[in-house]
Amino acid sequence: MISFKYNRTALIAISCILFVFTTFESFGQRSKGVVKRMTLKSVQQENGLDPEKSFVKRVDTTPNDVLKMFREAGMSPTKHQLTKEELKIVAAAFKVLPPLHQRVLKQHLKSFSFLDNMPNTALTSPVVVKRGINLYHITFRAGILHQNVSEWVNEKERTCFAGGDSTSKVSIEAGWLSAFTYILLHEGTHVVDGSLRLNVVDSVGGKLKPNKFIAGFSNGIWKNYNTLSLAVIDSIAIKSRFMPGGRRYKIDEAEAVYLGLSKTPFVSLYSTASWHEDLAELLTVYHLTKYLNQPFRVVVSKNGEDKFSYEPIKSATVQKRLSLLNYFYDQS
Repeated sequence: MISFKYNRTALIAISCILFVFTTFESFGQRSKGVVKRMTLKSVQQENGLDPEKSFVKRVDTTPNDVLKMFREAGMSPTKHQLTKEELKIVAAAFKVLPPLHQRVLKQHLKSFSFLDNMPNTALTSPVVVKRGINLYHITFRAGILHQNVSEWVNEKERTCFAGGDSTSKVSIEAGWLSAFTYILLHEGTHVVDGSLRLNVVDSVGGKLKPNKFIAGFSNGIWKNYNTLSLAVIDSIAIKSRFMPGGRRYKIDEAEAVYLGLSKTPFVSLYSTASWHEDLAELLTVYHLTKYLNQPFRVVVSKNGEDKFSYEPIKSATVQKRLSLLNYFYDQS
């Protein structure tokens, strides 16, 4: 999930509920004993998902339970009807997804929708959860179809700062591709994550044991899905609004914030929200820079003069994690 507007507490709560439900529902069913064997194909057929249907033909209405969650959080978004030009933007973004994303979304993305007046950017939710087999729906804010990545990323990043020296400025140079490309990469990673159970701690012999992927991905970084184990836990960069008990920074703290972030294994402030968001942000920035040849550079300036800049993907601490991402490209 990517969110950056108001009522963040409600949105993060929704996100956590969705991931916990995806993670543990299947364990309860297994413990009771399964009479009928479920397969991915049978779940698809039962729920009307044709893996051969093109992605653009999976645009649908937003599920009622998702709309209900929005309303209960004080939001009232409305359905958006895509234009021909907007459909082209959507189709182009799906075409540049990593290979594993292409295959998993064909099998597990049941539908997606667009809403107007949606206060957050996107929400990935499991609409079918049956004995470890998940099908997903992604809800997008329609306005992102008319922004480029740099515009959207800067809009998001500005919400991390409030008040302070008006001569200071934070900007992120992220290229001119459609913002939907970035957001689909991020949300698509959530679908891959949940469908393949990459960042799920499975129960083995009555004990919790991390699977191979999360053991490597979280090692020395995460204690669990939303608790850090980093030595830099006291860094100002780990105190953003995306963390429990976090805050908005003063703009004149920006250089210290991003200098601190550059010493962590995270590519963005939002990466610190959970290991799910960490993976989605890391994969997105990696794919954007390495495969789509786009920049991703943070610049802090004062009186129009650059005072600090860095490219997260080139950070030594981030570089150490990149070999894990081969998983998304080396699958046959």
